[in-house]
Amino acid sequence: MSCNANPVGSESNQASGLSIVPNSLHLRGAQTIPTGARCKSGMGFVELIGDRNSVGISEPVRDDAYMIAVQLKKCPDFDLYAESRAYRHEGFVAGAVAIYDLRMDLVYDLRPSKSDNPDESFHAIDFYLPHTALNALAEDARSPIIDELRHAPAGVVHDPVAANLLQAMAPTLAAKPEERSALFVDHLAMALAYHVARSYGGMNDFALFGTGRLAPWQERLAKDMLDQRLDGSISLGELAAACELSVRHFTRAFRESVGASPIAWQRQRRIEKAKGLLANSGLGVADIASTCGFADQSHLTRVFQSLVGIGPSAWRRVYKQ
Repeated sequence: MSCNANPVGSESNQASGLSIVPNSLHLRGAQTIPTGARCKSGMGFVELIGDRNSVGISEPVRDDAYMIAVQLKKCPDFDLYAESRAYRHEGFVAGAVAIYDLRMDLVYDLRPSKSDNPDESFHAIDFYLPHTALNALAEDARSPIIDELRHAPAGVVHDPVAANLLQAMAPTLAAKPEERSALFVDHLAMALAYHVARSYGGMNDFALFGTGRLAPWQERLAKDMLDQRLDGSISLGELAAACELSVRHFTRAFRESVGASPIAWQRQRRIEKAKGLLANSGLGVADIASTCGFADQSHLTRVFQSLVGIGPSAWRRVYKQ
């Protein structure tokens, strides 16, 4: 469940949906951190800090996503409207977790109560989980698509795993953007997403780990890394670490999934790239060899002839006849 790291900061979340809930609560300065580009579609974290006097009634929220929330302090009771039906949100003590289905057209009524309690503030960390990301998780696990997460509107669940994972984001949300670890954010998001999908979406993770093959995300990532380093400078250790496997497990699973070892698969990709340049460019064979990650022209010629049956110059002449 790995994702490549990208710089993180609230400035990069404009199209991710992360701002939908804080904007609806009139908290447009809320801290948001999206996951990296290679992570599951559009996930991220949001910190909500405010008081009921400044929020009142929220703007309607509707999105094809879920919010998983943990309160960092006791939250005053409030009313939640889901599809225009009223629910009383109670028992949201510090550490309690709630799931919000943003597809239900939600409205939060946070108008101050008439109690004598002067502290009507709230502080929460939310995890934004698009439905497309749930579908991608299910695909990776070779499990049925998750239509919805099991939850009750305005209900609170005791889930120490989700609570601790969400609370672990607090130092990162408080840090300066340049001090945040994108890799940490991505891994935490994936761990939380898998936990939620298994615990509340019924995802069966045994299919993922019982096949002896790479999960789809692992195969895509490994191939992409091999493609980007056609010069052969990437190691099996790097590939295995990115896929969160031992070198032995990764090598065996890659061969089972692809039908070739990583080295053989990369060699074939070099030849495919060389063929494309031979057919569609005026580059000389020596330049093509360098572009495709071969040590020199003779290296390209030896590998090309062994795999294709003729040398690159002869192949070019035959192709262009």
